[in-house]
Amino acid sequence: MTERETLPEEASSTWRRLLDEAAELAEGYRDRGWTATVVHPGDVTPVNTGDRFGLSVLAPDSEYDRVRSLADSHAFDRSQVYRRVDDGVTYLVCVFETAGDNTALVVPVYVTETGLDLLSPRARDAGEMEIHVRPLAYEERVALTVADPEPFLTSEG
Repeated sequence: MTERETLPEEASSTWRRLLDEAAELAEGYRDRGWTATVVHPGDVTPVNTGDRFGLSVLAPDSEYDRVRSLADSHAFDRSQVYRRVDDGVTYLVCVFETAGDNTALVVPVYVTETGLDLLSPRARDAGEMEIHVRPLAYEERVALTVADPEPFLTSEG
């Protein structure tokens, strides 16, 4: 089952602020000598099918190519999630890090209460949440894992 999420119009200012915060977070990594890449999602959709679940993040092709290259050459072994809830929408900045070579991937996402209802049971069972970064024109994707799904599972602020 797949459900298309749409960000409510009134939420656009919160989303823009979150994108700015993601860019600032990446800049902070760069200031400390890390390589940091930010994904600028065109769309975020909850996915719960037989073979995958989590949030599907549509990235511009050039950003997707960078994410795929990073995923091919790095083991993202740590994740952090920064969360805010505004008017029933959960906004998160997911940061995936490599311990050995100071590389970070910053992925802002959002999910509505309906999306949380779709994902929560499986995320609790799995003990993790997947973030699938994908390009527009292809069926391929890069799957990243947040080891602790708890920031995704509650809609309270």
